[in-house]
Amino acid sequence: MNLFQIVFVPLCTLAAINQLLRLRRGQTSWLAGLFWFFVWAAGAVAIAYPPITSLAAKVFGITRGSDLVLYLVTLGLLVFLRVFYNRYRRLENMVTQLAREMALNQAQVHGHPCSDMRS
Repeated sequence: MNLFQIVFVPLCTLAAINQLLRLRRGQTSWLAGLFWFFVWAAGAVAIAYPPITSLAAKVFGITRGSDLVLYLVTLGLLVFLRVFYNRYRRLENMVTQLAREMALNQAQVHGHPCSDMRS
């Protein structure tokens, strides 16, 4: 075992166990908790036994295990970016709607001439 493995296998294992504990305490959803548990556990296994990535890559017709890992990380980042972009847009729309409602309510309270233009 090299230094990288000695350091990061236990760290990934602790992160996987932490996800299970968070799941048990109800601090995360089942889907998210299991997903992150498997990500950390797979990371620990891949670091502890690197040839496993080559075996998995061959199943998918990819020559090198490092390429498989790179493809999976890239796809994961794209999904992550899309999810957060959607959340950002949803929040932006909610803030816009709230600001409109507050402006209309304030115009009504103060008897502003625009209060008749409510749609």
